[in-house]
Amino acid sequence: MTPASRDVVWGFLMNPNDIAPCFPELQSLEVTSQDSFKAKVKVGISVVKGTMDFDFRIAEKTPPSAARLIGAGRGVGSNIEIQTAFTLDELGSGTKVGWIADVTVGGIMAGLGTKLLDSTSSKMVEQVLGNLQERLKAKV
Repeated sequence: MTPASRDVVWGFLMNPNDIAPCFPELQSLEVTSQDSFKAKVKVGISVVKGTMDFDFRIAEKTPPSAARLIGAGRGVGSNIEIQTAFTLDELGSGTKVGWIADVTVGGIMAGLGTKLLDSTSSKMVEQVLGNLQERLKAKV
């Protein structure tokens, strides 16, 4: 739950210049169109360290209540495919954000083991959501 209105949250989540800095270790961002952007992200899981280049695009959107984002990343001998979706529900003086994600990892990172990948991805999700909450508080 965020104290920001649904319209404010929608605008934030649909703007790559607002949402991308919420991702830990963002190195660079290039907005390529209204519905797509590229990001370079520093990654480090166990002995696999380096940068990955991601291409993201908004696959579906139902303003101001839901959207689906697809991303693909390559680097450090690995590839990552991300499908994520969110819903926004107005609740009194704020907005409830529902978020789901499906991540597929291939290459060297896939060989690290499910337990390590799950732990690392959970920490990253917590960081992203924490950063998102802090940035949205500043918009109220």
